[in-house]
Amino acid sequence: MTLVQKICKSSIHLCLMIGLALTTVGCQPSHCKIDPVIIYTPPPHRISNLPSAFDPLSAEERQEEWAKELLIGDVFAEEWDLYRAITSYKRALILLPEDAIERRLQIEYDLIFCYYLGLKYQEAVNIFEESDLIQANPLFPAFNNLLIILYECYKQLGQEDKAACLQEAIQKCSPETAEDLSLFWLLKKKQLEEAQALICEHRDFETIQPQLNLYYQYAKSPKRARMLNAVLPGAGYYYVGQRKSALTSFLINALFTYAAYQFFQRGYPAAGLITASMEMGWYYGGINGAGIEAEEFNNRLYEGVSKQILVDHKFFPVLMFETSF
Repeated sequence: MTLVQKICKSSIHLCLMIGLALTTVGCQPSHCKIDPVIIYTPPPHRISNLPSAFDPLSAEERQEEWAKELLIGDVFAEEWDLYRAITSYKRALILLPEDAIERRLQIEYDLIFCYYLGLKYQEAVNIFEESDLIQANPLFPAFNNLLIILYECYKQLGQEDKAACLQEAIQKCSPETAEDLSLFWLLKKKQLEEAQALICEHRDFETIQPQLNLYYQYAKSPKRARMLNAVLPGAGYYYVGQRKSALTSFLINALFTYAAYQFFQRGYPAAGLITASMEMGWYYGGINGAGIEAEEFNNRLYEGVSKQILVDHKFFPVLMFETSF
């Protein structure tokens, strides 16, 4: 084989190795931001044990068909059977006389409350915007609850302008509630810089800050995880507590490296180049994967810490209610 042929053959092998390596690396998941998921559903008794915001039905009202439907709806709502409660409330509205304005507002509120508890935010907003509650004032018995419900509904739907207007109204009625709602959303969205600034001025700073410090103390660095895995495949996974993944990563990289070495030693350069290129894919994929695992670890840690804060200090809007149906 001439020198030119040897050079051409080596060039082909090199190009093949680079091409395979780039293809393999390109298949790896890219670095991305993972948002935390913080969800809380209160136990049914947490709502049903609250006092009603409305006057009890009179003896005369109890004889009416609409009142019977309202009472049935209340029972279903207390049992968290929201679908049947909504059906009963809607029947009560149909049967309700036009001059029973206060009871109409009560039933419309009950409908909104049920949709809200069922996480049907758009339906809750639709009922509100089509009802007489749109003109409600502080004299309405469940006015504070209504503001909180609508604020969260509009926030969940991304209607920030309407949510901001409601927060202004809440600020006038209860500055502490408005502050707690702001902190709730900052923690929920993991906007830590803004949340930290608000926590420093919060009335419960001395109890909130130690809880949040647990996240700062135990959070892992994605950059460090990637760096460790670059130095020693598997070390990045071990750093974030993924011991099985760490062992797997180390063994795969070691085996492919050893196989590539043996191919070259035994005079099979083509097979050696292909194996080496595959090892490069595993190597770079492991680096990226270790960083993603660190981010995932941080999110699970943050979800646990922030949810505990939100529950302990009643920052979840559903825990701010003082009255029920």
